[in-house]
Amino acid sequence: MQKKVYGKPMIVVMFLMLLSALVACSANGSGDATSAGNSVTNALNTTATVHMGEQPCPVAVSLATYWNPIIPTQADVNNVEKVTCAHVKNDASLQALITVRAEGTGAVLDVYIYDNITDPSPKQLFKLLGLYKGDARISAYNTLLTGEVDQNSSINKNTTALQMDLFREFAWSEQVGTLIPVSFPGIFPDLTRYQAEADQQQVNQGQQSWKLHADATAAGLAANLLHWSLNASTTIVSGGGPHDANAVVTVKSTSPGGGSIKVSLSRLENNTNNGIWSVTAVTSDGMALTSPHSRDYLSSPITIKGNGTSSTGKIGSIVVLDHLYKDIGHADATGASNNGNTTFAANVSFASSFKSGLQEGLVVLYGYSSTDGSIIGAVMVKELLS
Repeated sequence: MQKKVYGKPMIVVMFLMLLSALVACSANGSGDATSAGNSVTNALNTTATVHMGEQPCPVAVSLATYWNPIIPTQADVNNVEKVTCAHVKNDASLQALITVRAEGTGAVLDVYIYDNITDPSPKQLFKLLGLYKGDARISAYNTLLTGEVDQNSSINKNTTALQMDLFREFAWSEQVGTLIPVSFPGIFPDLTRYQAEADQQQVNQGQQSWKLHADATAAGLAANLLHWSLNASTTIVSGGGPHDANAVVTVKSTSPGGGSIKVSLSRLENNTNNGIWSVTAVTSDGMALTSPHSRDYLSSPITIKGNGTSSTGKIGSIVVLDHLYKDIGHADATGASNNGNTTFAANVSFASSFKSGLQEGLVVLYGYSSTDGSIIGAVMVKELLS
């Protein structure tokens, strides 16, 4: 089902324009036309003939030298770096992921997906160009995962020690006939599937073992995103065992203002054999976000609606967080002063540092203590941000 698109009044026109750009696989490759909140539905509804993840390529097309004239590349300018095959279309056919690395300081990566890969003229399904110090791979759900440097992000701007920090995911859309941006359901410790799969590999090697425990993961979210003490008390409400795929954990603040959150978690890729936990929802009693919905596509400005309890009219604050959990737009959540539950509608403008496509982020409603100003509650919703 297509997710709703929220934002500017002309968003329908924008969507049609972006859809056209996506089908053409434009030079920036951003793929802004999107059923942006969609999970990787096609990958989850595959038949028995479809294998997940990277697959062996036919020998004839497995070498980089085979693809150099097809792209085409130019000597001393760029070269095919890697050839990977997978069931990207989630049927019995194989597609090829071709990555092309440019010479030069930026080590810019161009990404291509081809179909009919053993034909004399393979069909290009998708391209994404200009990933600064980029990377691309196939996920365990047959989606395309990319990583690159966002040169204007809070950790890369005004520094030469650039870090790969912007990660995106694209899944095959039968309706559009190419790959479109999709979002990973996770909120913490990873916002993207690229990061989550990398974390899983580290855990498999004996590192960061706390991610194997639902209560520790929930406490980590509270510490990192709510600034609560790591000593905040946790209670497993359901699941969370070594062979469970899901869990619900409550975390209670130790601050004088008190407060608690309910954290829903699931195992990465439903792996109950040492799979890491991923937070998929955060709620608090007496607070709610009713619009936009989880994993929608958002463009600035956006009207955010919800409800909460207030005696003064101010329920709390709405914050849009980017791919690094940085505040890129906020507003007060204000309703009627009636000492009870009240609704609000806040207009929020946000400015993304990444200008070449969508990024995964969050919309958060924070509630604050009148005692000490600490955060006493939160509702977090995963989104794709333009």
